[in-house]
Amino acid sequence: MAATLAEILIPVSASIATALVAGTASYFAGKGMRFQEWRLALLRERLLERQRLYARFLTEADRSQLIVIAKEEKSIDNLMPLLALFAEITLLSSSTVSKCAQQVCDVALSSISREVIEDINAYLPAKTAFLTAARAELEVLEARARRSTA
Repeated sequence: MAATLAEILIPVSASIATALVAGTASYFAGKGMRFQEWRLALLRERLLERQRLYARFLTEADRSQLIVIAKEEKSIDNLMPLLALFAEITLLSSSTVSKCAQQVCDVALSSISREVIEDINAYLPAKTAFLTAARAELEVLEARARRSTA
C-alpha cells in the first residue's frame, strides 16, 4: 500500500506544482500585458487630447483675428476663450509649444488694443510657428506610442 500511495502522491504533487508555476507565470505575464495596454491607451488619450486642444486654440485664434479684420467690436471678452485654451496648453504642452502659443496670444491681444490693424501680418508667422511646434510634439507622442507597441 505504501508503494501505491507514493505512486499516487508523486504525480499529483508534480501536477499541482506545475499548475502553480504555470498559474504564477500566467498571472505575471497578464499583469505585464495589462500594464502595457494601459500605458498605450494613456499615450493615445494624451495624443488625441492635444490634437483637439491645438485645433480649438487655432480656431479661437483665427476667430479673434477675423473679429479684428471685420472691425467688429474689439473687446477682451472676445479673447477669453483663446486665453483659456492658452492656459490649458501651458499646463499640458512642452515649453516650445507654450511659447509659440503665447506669441499667437500676444498678437491677438495687441491687435484688439490698436485702432490701426498692424498686427495682421504678424499673425501668420506666429500661427505657423505654433503649428510647427505642435506638429513636432504630436510626432514625438506618436513615436512614443509606436515604441510602446513594439
